[in-house]
Amino acid sequence: MAAGVKLDPTQISVSGISSGGFMAHQFHLAHSQHIMGAGIVAGGPYYCARGNIVDALTRCSRFATLECLAAKLDPKLCGQTKLAPKSRSEIERAAAASFAEARKQESAGKISSLANLRDDKIYLFSGSYDEIVPNEVMATVFRFYADPDKGAVRQGNIHFSSTFPARHTMVRDSFGKPAGSVVGDCALPPAPPPPTESNAYIDDCQAVAEQHQEKNHCTCPAALAVGEEATAACPPPDKLAACKDLQDVDLAGAILRRIYGAQALSKGRMPVQENELQAFDQRKVFGKFSNIPHTALQNASMAREGYVFIPAACKDGRQCKLHIAFHGCKQGGTSDYRPGHTGNLFAKYAGYNEWAKANDVLVLYPQIQARSLGPVNPRGCWDWWGQNYTHAGYHTRDGKQIKAVAQMINSLVGGQPLLEVPPE
Repeated sequence: MAAGVKLDPTQISVSGISSGGFMAHQFHLAHSQHIMGAGIVAGGPYYCARGNIVDALTRCSRFATLECLAAKLDPKLCGQTKLAPKSRSEIERAAAASFAEARKQESAGKISSLANLRDDKIYLFSGSYDEIVPNEVMATVFRFYADPDKGAVRQGNIHFSSTFPARHTMVRDSFGKPAGSVVGDCALPPAPPPPTESNAYIDDCQAVAEQHQEKNHCTCPAALAVGEEATAACPPPDKLAACKDLQDVDLAGAILRRIYGAQALSKGRMPVQENELQAFDQRKVFGKFSNIPHTALQNASMAREGYVFIPAACKDGRQCKLHIAFHGCKQGGTSDYRPGHTGNLFAKYAGYNEWAKANDVLVLYPQIQARSLGPVNPRGCWDWWGQNYTHAGYHTRDGKQIKAVAQMINSLVGGQPLLEVPPE
């Protein structure tokens, strides 16, 4: 898949948005022995759906409520599908149940030791206008990682951005933004959200961030003249968290910086041409552990092609870091239908490649394909519920999709069996 690439096996990390956020969390737990950091955007806690689609739509997201309201049914009836945590005590109970399942799978040898989480770097993001995955669901992920009786991640190693003014989208800024409407602009309420059929769920929120920075007095005036006294604290004490979150408008950069540290990203960003992204055949990955690769690929609902971004320095023998970025629902497979273009919009424009190119980070973009036949996956989501999809074991190292991505990583590190890939 990438012959001649030299990767540092101690510098592998993951991130993802929406269903990809759920998968990034699952994959982190399954292979925490080898994953040193995770970024989760609008995802949810381990085993949130408890193996069934109803919980996925009602307890872990607001999909059922939104579909109910879109059908113009009785709002009181629709309200009965709002089963996600709403209070601190409900969040804590949900986190405890999630961690109990992780303990169960750890005891069964199906995921890595949970003690590995303690020193990992974790970045969590929930847009304040997210109508699909409630903030409280992401707060449950925070409790899973941070609570001393659970993941016990060291305090300085975890950050939860929960006030940024964005909907359910991959937030980015204007750096390297393609021409046209491929990348949208943050449309905040009361403005209607973009039409579902044309929404790439990648939005330039730079203008919105700047407006909110001014509104919250985050941008302090120039140094005062001698003898001049400040009239108010800047930023105001009650706006410190919001001002800090507003700095993360370049979300991919914020994720990589939190995981690898500012020094590792000190070279900033470099412009990237879309043809620098390489496609690879995901069937070959399944060929490593399946006798019928094409059927195994379809049964896992994975697209024929995945993508990988390899900086020139990494091709020339320099040891590089590896980051795996999981797209969200409706973002996988071939999604760039502009004349003269092809490939995947998330892999090209989510914002990771510009940092990767300048700072020796290889980025892997595994891909899911929407399917109307078994396993039914009409929105092209990663599997975080199991029922009628890839079934039992989906949230462990036995999961079809987790196995495939683990094998991709093994291929990138020279074919060595770094991550465990159970046989069929």
